[in-house]
Amino acid sequence: MRRFRLFGVLILAALLTCFYTLTSSGRFHIVDEVSLFNVTASLAMRGAVDTNAIAWTQWVNSPGEVLGAFGPDGQVYSKKGPAPALVAVPWYLMLHLITNLNVRIGQLQSSLLWNGVLTAWTAVLLWLTALRLGYKDRTGMVLGLLFGLATIAWPYANQFFGEPLSAFSLLLCFYGVAAWRQRGHWLWLAVAGIGGALAITTVTAHALLIGIIGLWFVVDWLLRRRAGDAPSTGRFGLGLAAFAAPLVAGGLLLLVYNFIRFGNPLETGYHFDSGEGFTTPLFQGLWGLLVSPYRSVFLHTPLFIGSLLAFVPFWRRHRGEATLVAAMSVVLVAMYSTWWMWWGGFAWGPRFLVPLTPFWVLPLAPLIEAIRQPVRAKLRLSPLQWLVAVTAAASFIVQLAAVTVNFVNYEIALRGIFPTDWDDPLKYGPPAQAITDFFDSPVFGQFKLMATGFIVNTDLAWLWADGTVLWLVFIIGAAAVITLAGALWLWWRTAEQPEHASISIPTMAMVLAVPILVMAAWSGEVGQDPHYGKEGVGYRGIVRDICRSATTTGSFVNVAPTDYQIPFNWMPGECDVALPTYGYALDSLNHPEAQQVMQQVLQTYDRIWFATSGVQPNDPDNTLERWLAANAYKAIDLWYDTYRLVQYATPVRLSGVEERPIDTALLGRLAEQVTIASVRAPSIAPAGKPIPIEIRYRLEAETDQNLRWFVQLLSGQNIPLAQLDTGPEDNYTSFGSLPAHEMLIERAGLLVPENTPEGDYLLIAGLYNPDAGGARLVTVDGPDFVSLGSVRVVKGR
Repeated sequence: MRRFRLFGVLILAALLTCFYTLTSSGRFHIVDEVSLFNVTASLAMRGAVDTNAIAWTQWVNSPGEVLGAFGPDGQVYSKKGPAPALVAVPWYLMLHLITNLNVRIGQLQSSLLWNGVLTAWTAVLLWLTALRLGYKDRTGMVLGLLFGLATIAWPYANQFFGEPLSAFSLLLCFYGVAAWRQRGHWLWLAVAGIGGALAITTVTAHALLIGIIGLWFVVDWLLRRRAGDAPSTGRFGLGLAAFAAPLVAGGLLLLVYNFIRFGNPLETGYHFDSGEGFTTPLFQGLWGLLVSPYRSVFLHTPLFIGSLLAFVPFWRRHRGEATLVAAMSVVLVAMYSTWWMWWGGFAWGPRFLVPLTPFWVLPLAPLIEAIRQPVRAKLRLSPLQWLVAVTAAASFIVQLAAVTVNFVNYEIALRGIFPTDWDDPLKYGPPAQAITDFFDSPVFGQFKLMATGFIVNTDLAWLWADGTVLWLVFIIGAAAVITLAGALWLWWRTAEQPEHASISIPTMAMVLAVPILVMAAWSGEVGQDPHYGKEGVGYRGIVRDICRSATTTGSFVNVAPTDYQIPFNWMPGECDVALPTYGYALDSLNHPEAQQVMQQVLQTYDRIWFATSGVQPNDPDNTLERWLAANAYKAIDLWYDTYRLVQYATPVRLSGVEERPIDTALLGRLAEQVTIASVRAPSIAPAGKPIPIEIRYRLEAETDQNLRWFVQLLSGQNIPLAQLDTGPEDNYTSFGSLPAHEMLIERAGLLVPENTPEGDYLLIAGLYNPDAGGARLVTVDGPDFVSLGSVRVVKGR
């Protein structure tokens, strides 16, 4: 019996996982996902919790739209609870281990499959919950399939939000209490407490729902005690402690997490003084979540109409559980009806109600259990059962439409139909949809997108907008679904008499292997998506070259806010070390928080890789490059198509290095006269790393000549092994604009080739005039350069 049930459970989980994998886009849809993923990656790779890699998201239209908050050190941290990231870390690390075996899969793309796995096992947990309430395995299987394929849980299984974990954890808490009521063992309440802790550390506001479940547990025990059918007071106390202990641990985790981020255990990062908060009139939010074309839960999941009507027979059979589900529903719906952004932002359907989906499928159990199919007779259904069947079919179609074409495209179109009031960017247009705008609902919008062009609006990773089909993924996926559907049919036929079934271990292993095969094929193929770059070209070429020489003392800074997904996807697999990443926009260094962080980078790391996308050198709008020119030491500047990679040394390796006086004048043919006063440069240089060189100089007279610096590292045969050609302040100024008789600083870097033999080498610097045929300025003694001293090259890394 147990093996037969396990076989069915594995079929359900495997089938749903295959559906979710085949319908995954392998891409982010909104920036909320990016924020949560960034916390996951930071935790997994560096043991940190910052989201500096997407710091550019901090400066948008209004504070209320910002996804993170600044810590006291200027670092950016997500406002989201820590649990979704913590729970996803093992999945992320497993994928990272695979990429370390030189298996070429996209870390980001494959990580996006995680919520599909979690949602599939939430369906399994719903089945087990039905068993606890006295229903049969067939009923549990149907409930799991309805939850997995006919509710809003399906679209969110394909996105990197925290809502799928909320649904799982709340159901786990409920299941633990239900199991304790039957078995009376305190371990089940510990399970419930773990579920509650996960829920609270995902969304703190879910503490209200855990409180309701806890109250149900206590009241139920008191009522049973009065009836003489309850565990002893001692066992109740032990169970209560087991339930409370994980909740206390979760609360402490939140306090520590807040302290790490913001230096205050009570600070969450939400901007309640900037428009966020529970400020929406209750009935306005209720209209939006329950009725409005834009976010009605019944429009996005018609099955819940059947659930609403099925609640009466469910209540008759399970009054305690039904009361609990009703109380949780009222509290959560009312709470988010008053939230300032009740519609959940740029998302699909009523995102905040996703945690309730398994609880809203559960009331269908009595109707499903009552269905009987006599031998050689037509299936007979009551009107209510027919209604559930019809709404289930409609729900499946709605969810299928939601995952096959990109809902974001219609959300963008809605902004044109219902424009945002930019005087108050928090007043989005689409949430104002009236009932007369019924057919402008996103639900119908998906079918409009299909009509205008299914392929160009595709949201399937194996079907690209240019018509490319990844046939291997499609064929393996289709074969897997057919195989598992056949296994489900066989299981269903023998479910009435499971004792007669003989399920071998190899058969169950085969069921487990099928979704793994599908995910492996999917992960191996979808990396070709041009959205993530072409191998060895452009940004991916930059990632490859950075990772070839990356060490733990380096950092990665970029101004490529529209291409963040490329390093997210490939850098973990390419690099042997986890580089701290800082992602900014062109104007980010106008903000003091960014300046504070970059100062920390200069003081912590000895090298900065700096990448830009579509930005020319010395662009006046590029505040980050201008800041680096004034504070760091540029060594190389390379183009990769429209992307650019610049490598800087930092002042770290100049710590403790004293100035060495030079006091040598360089003279030009057109009366140019520049005196090199002193230099700071390390005496030891690791091969493969840039050398920071700080030259102090002054003009003895103003000049109108366009002089340029050259800095070289010479071998014993005076062959340049490394060189840099630059203008003053990394070409941001010219000699013609420099004042005379003032001490000036030129910062330069030289990248020592990784294959440079160990030994002593000579550093030289000088000036030349490109307008005079490249003639070099010379010293009084005749040489056309100045010696900056010797450098000993040692083995790198």
